[in-house]
Amino acid sequence: MPGNEGTTATREAPLSSAGFTQRGGGGLARILIVEDNLDLLRTMSELLSDEHEVMMTDLGETALEMAERDRPDLVMLDIQLPGIDGLETGRRLKGTLGPIPILVLSALAQNADTRHILQSGCCDAYLAKPAPLAKIRAMVEELLGSHRHA
Repeated sequence: MPGNEGTTATREAPLSSAGFTQRGGGGLARILIVEDNLDLLRTMSELLSDEHEVMMTDLGETALEMAERDRPDLVMLDIQLPGIDGLETGRRLKGTLGPIPILVLSALAQNADTRHILQSGCCDAYLAKPAPLAKIRAMVEELLGSHRHA
C-alpha cells in the first residue's frame, strides 16, 4: 500500500463481508477495530498498526466471526453500527471470548448515554468521539497492559 512501507496488508473481500488485516512491525497485540466510519477506521489502523496487528471491520456480525477465528487481545468498538449494534456486539464478544478488554469509541457522549454504555456490560472503557489520538493510544496500551497482568 502506498505510504505504508514496512507493513503488509491483505484484503480478501469487501470490508463488511470479510474484514481487513494490517500487520504492523511489532506485533505486540492483535487489535480488532469495529467502526463503520471508514475514514476513522483507517485513522485508527494507522495509529496502531506500527506496533500491533490490526484487524478491521465495519459490521458487528463480521466482528463476531473475526473474533472467534482470530482471537484478538483487544477490541475497539463503535456503538452505532449497521445490523447488530455495538452494545450487542460487545456483549456477545464478552460471552464468546471471556475477559477481553473492549474500548468503546462513540459519538454518543451525553451523560445518560455514557452511563448506559458503561452499565451495559459491553465494554471496559469508553471514550467520546472525537477523542485525541494520543488519548486513544494511551487507553489502548493501558487496557492491554492491565489485561496482560490480570
